[in-house]
Amino acid sequence: MRILILSIILIVFIIGFVQAEVPLSAEFKLYSAYVDNLFQTSTPYSDYVTLLSLDTSLNLNESSSIQYVFDINRFKEYSDLHNQTHFLGINYGKSVFDGQGILQLGSFTGLHDNTSEYAYYDYRSVGVRSNLKYYFSETLFLLTEYQAEYENHHNFDDYSSLENYGFIQINKSFNTRTTVQTKLETGRRDHTNLDSNATLITGSIKIAQSLADLTGLQLQYIWHNTYGNSSYLLNNYYLLEDQDDEYSYSGNKWQLTLKHYAPWNIMLKGTLSRDQRSYNISFTNGQKRNDVNINVLLELEKRISFSNPLLQNISFYMQFLHKNTRSNDPNFQSATNILSIGSGISF
Repeated sequence: MRILILSIILIVFIIGFVQAEVPLSAEFKLYSAYVDNLFQTSTPYSDYVTLLSLDTSLNLNESSSIQYVFDINRFKEYSDLHNQTHFLGINYGKSVFDGQGILQLGSFTGLHDNTSEYAYYDYRSVGVRSNLKYYFSETLFLLTEYQAEYENHHNFDDYSSLENYGFIQINKSFNTRTTVQTKLETGRRDHTNLDSNATLITGSIKIAQSLADLTGLQLQYIWHNTYGNSSYLLNNYYLLEDQDDEYSYSGNKWQLTLKHYAPWNIMLKGTLSRDQRSYNISFTNGQKRNDVNINVLLELEKRISFSNPLLQNISFYMQFLHKNTRSNDPNFQSATNILSIGSGISF
């Protein structure tokens, strides 16, 4: 109920700004999800989760803007897992190289808060970033970015860290309605209060092909390798060993996505992926944990248009995810199903 009330207040607040012709854009989403295996382990525990997100941008002038984003996650049964994340950034952009390039500079700060049971996951962050997009031609461009971010884990100082991250990406479009994207990423995370660090190198290639005017197919391969250790052993438990932390594993991933725009403003999307991971730390019997995840994701989005210009971008979403994990650690041998239903509005 609190989230619903907060949602209504936020929408009214944003509409007021838009009607006042303030240069503000926003996207608001509210989801409800049922998860039959919340912790993705061999012992399934189910729960209902409510997810609330808001992404706003305020243009200060032609070159500068302020962005504010927040995500709130609420759990019905496991209320100790409640968490929220907030992000505030300021961006400056300008045209360079006689209009062939766009340079973006920015700084940001953020926070992540949990309940008292998981307060050691809380952090405050601050960082800077820069990126450059350069067009060699109408069908070929380069995108490169660098970011430095400091995370202060104020309830667990040993895990405070400094991360330097960057990537270079090239996109090429062809007359066959084919687009090829290649990307190389690298990053390093240093724990400022420990003699511990980890480095990642990731390469990917993505091929998107238009099959018809309203249908497209996309194939992606990702190779991911890490060196070092970004985990911390506390009381015989690995703290902050997030299964999706990119510094915690090496592996590769194949992903195939089919998207179709159907009549009545309906978008249908199906994704099949195989994700192989070898984690950097030993979980059982001194062996490293190795997982193979097979994921099937089905998505439906329906857009509704009203005569009122403030209500022209309302969407309803439905998603179903099935994840099957084969692991050499019996604790993580599992199957997970997630059904999500939600709506969104953008201004």
